[in-house]
Amino acid sequence: MDREQLFDHISKLEADLRNMQENLETLKVHAVNLVEENVSLQMEKEHYETLVNNAEEKTDASFKHNTLKNLYDEGFHICNVHFGTHRHGEECLFCQGFLNQ
Repeated sequence: MDREQLFDHISKLEADLRNMQENLETLKVHAVNLVEENVSLQMEKEHYETLVNNAEEKTDASFKHNTLKNLYDEGFHICNVHFGTHRHGEECLFCQGFLNQ
C-alpha cells in the first residue's frame, strides 16, 4: 500500500468515525426521549390505578362527576379530544365545557 492509499484509508476511517459519533448522539437523544415518555406513562398509570381503586368503592353519579373534576384538577384532560393526557398547567375549553354540562 503506498502513501496516498494509506492517507485515503485513514481519511475514510476518520469520516466513518465521525458518522458513527453523529449516529450515537442521535441515538442518545432518542433514548432520553423514550425514558422521559416512559416515566410520564408510569405516572399516568399510577394515577389511573389509584382513581380506579377509588372509583370501585363509590359508584354514584355525583362521584363520577367529582372523579372527572379531580382528574382535571390534577392536571389531566377529561375531554374526548385529549382524554387522559397531561394538560401541563394549561386550561382546556373542551374539558371545562364537559364539566359544566
